[in-house]
Amino acid sequence: MAMVPGLFHPISSLCERRQNWRLRVKLVRLWKMTSVANPNDPYATQMVFVDEEGGRIEATVPKQHMSRFNHALVEGQIYNITNFGLLRNSGKFRAVVHEFKLIFNATTRVIHTQNVTIPFSGFALTKTCDIKKTNGSSNYLYDFMGIVTAISEELNLSNEGRQTRFMLLDLVDEMGQIRLALFGEMIDVVAGFLSLPRCGLPVLIIQLAKVNLYKGEVGIQNVFNASKLYWNPDIAEAIEFKNGLAVHEIETDVEIRTISDRSRPVSMKDEFLKLYPKKTVAQLQEMDEDGFFIILASIDQVIHDGFWWYMACPCMKSVSYDDGVPFCEDCDTYVFDLTPRFRLKLEVSDGSKNAQLILFDSECCALLNKSCRDMLADLKAVKSSAHPSRISNLVGTELLFRVERKDDPTFTYEECFRVKRVCLDPEIIADYKSELDDQTPVQLNFAPPFTKIGGGE
Repeated sequence: MAMVPGLFHPISSLCERRQNWRLRVKLVRLWKMTSVANPNDPYATQMVFVDEEGGRIEATVPKQHMSRFNHALVEGQIYNITNFGLLRNSGKFRAVVHEFKLIFNATTRVIHTQNVTIPFSGFALTKTCDIKKTNGSSNYLYDFMGIVTAISEELNLSNEGRQTRFMLLDLVDEMGQIRLALFGEMIDVVAGFLSLPRCGLPVLIIQLAKVNLYKGEVGIQNVFNASKLYWNPDIAEAIEFKNGLAVHEIETDVEIRTISDRSRPVSMKDEFLKLYPKKTVAQLQEMDEDGFFIILASIDQVIHDGFWWYMACPCMKSVSYDDGVPFCEDCDTYVFDLTPRFRLKLEVSDGSKNAQLILFDSECCALLNKSCRDMLADLKAVKSSAHPSRISNLVGTELLFRVERKDDPTFTYEECFRVKRVCLDPEIIADYKSELDDQTPVQLNFAPPFTKIGGGE
């Protein structure tokens, strides 16, 4: 087996066949794992290491060992690590492409090493074209580098009564442009960067970003706690990147533009009457095109095939139980902060055909005007799978549904169309009926205009 000088093993050689591994690695990222409900009570420490061959691996310090290791680990420092465990690298957001990840335990030894250099930055930089090939869905986090060509003002996103700050940035590399959405405290980080002197368009690296899909366009966004921003970093990769942009005729000696938020907000009326194509249930079932569509249908029955609610992890996915302890397979961790959430299956019809729809928590809350937790509290029968009268009384109701048609064999409810929003407004429903002859609605233009920072059109 290949050894790094000094009898250290390369990360690429790690496997399950042995246990006495010895690593010499540089810590390139460290963050705390927290839940939405308890942001100040981390349940694990996550890290990314790189070795002298450029190999990368993720590592976890469980909560019971955090106090022992937290003060001993600093980003950018080099450590010799022994007596660790190996776990399969799984979960919803994996920071490194590697079959395994390290797990620190009571016997793990971490020794800070000086007078040793590991020249690698630890970034695994991905190009725009490769991110867009994911089609907005991936189990991995990505490092991306681009020049900042445009930035929006601070915006607010409302979700289930909660306001979240966010900002948009357009990033460009030699393969194209991608939009980065930053949430929360990342906005303050960018504001600090913008206050620095600069000459031309800056280079930005976002470490550990996840892909997203917004209005059909693949983009990236930060992950709370995990992602980190680097503005004009003084590393070889950034210098080489910026020097190479001239070869691709990408101009950098210009001002950053502003992504203006001048477009009006999308009203429910526009959403259901103008923004998406109208379909009958029969057309929806017969078409091959993926996308979002509006249907008008009556609820024929509430399908009784299990609980109308489920216990969810803070990531909003349902949990399973391992010896009675709730476990989230998407987050790959045990969960103790559970929330009841709605999950309803409906059979609907519009005179052309019947279809099954699946509605999750936010759509059900809007439809029922009540949270799942409050409804369970009213029932005082948590273990009952019977539908409450408020749910049963939905039968016979005519509603507008914005549904998603997606050819995804991994979707648990493959026989159902997922409802993304419901409309109960009788005036909008009446207007929809009057426009049923128009099956090709005009697409609204919500593309924001651009202006230069400092004024001017």
